[in-house]
Amino acid sequence: MEPVNGKVFFLSDCHFGLPDWDASREREARLCAFLDSIAGDATHLFLLGDVFDFWFEYRDVVPKHCLRFLGRLASLVDRGVQVYYILGNHDMWSFSYLQDEIGLKQIRGIVDVEINGKKVRMGHGDALDPKDYGYHIIKWIYAQPFNQRLFAMLHPRQAFSLARAVSFKSRRAHEEADKVFRGEEEPIIRYCREVLRQQSFDYFVFGHRHLPCDYTLTEKSRYINTGDWIHHASYLVMENGEADLKRFA
Repeated sequence: MEPVNGKVFFLSDCHFGLPDWDASREREARLCAFLDSIAGDATHLFLLGDVFDFWFEYRDVVPKHCLRFLGRLASLVDRGVQVYYILGNHDMWSFSYLQDEIGLKQIRGIVDVEINGKKVRMGHGDALDPKDYGYHIIKWIYAQPFNQRLFAMLHPRQAFSLARAVSFKSRRAHEEADKVFRGEEEPIIRYCREVLRQQSFDYFVFGHRHLPCDYTLTEKSRYINTGDWIHHASYLVMENGEADLKRFA
C-alpha cells in the first residue's frame, strides 16, 4: 500500500447479526453515531474484519440488514475518506459487492503500511498460530472456490440459517476463553515477537480477540488490539505519529 497520512481510524468485530438482528440494531445505531462523529475529521478508516457475523454474496442477492451502516460507509467514501476493509474469518466470503456499491477497498490477509511516518502491520488477527492445525484446515476449506459454489447452491434462507448456527456454536465454545488476556501466551503476541526477529514495526494492529489492548513489545514497538463493538465500542485513532486506543461513549 501507498503511505497513509492524516487522521486514521481503526475498528473491528462488530459481528452484526449476533446473537440476532434485533439485538444488533442497537450496536449498528451506536456505530453509525460514531461514524457520524468522525466524518469531518477522518481521512482513512480501516475495518479490521468480522464487521458482520456472517456475510455471503450470491450473484443477485446480498444480506438485507445493516443498510444504515452501509449507507454511512458510502457517505464517508463520497466525502473523500479512504475506507479499507480487511476481511476476517466471519466475513471472508465478501467478494465484490461492497467494493462496487460502497466504494471501499477490500483486502485479504495481512498488510504493511506506513501511517504518518510509522511502520504498521495490520490484519484481522486470526490464523496467526501455526500450530492451530484444525483452524487452518477449516479456513482452507472455506477459502476454496468449489466449496463456495456448493454453498451458493443452497437457498439463501437455508444457507444463512446454517451459517448462523455454525457461528453461534463456535462463539459459545470460545466465549469464556476469549474473555481472558493471556499476555505473552497470546497467539497474536507470539506472532509479533516472531516477526520482530526479522523485521521492525512501530505498531501491530489486529482485531479478532475482542479485547481492547495496547501492549508494549519493545521500547519501539507496540501491539494494539481494537477490541470489539459487542461489549467495548472500542477503536484506535492514529494521528501525528501517535496511536490512541479509545472507547466511544
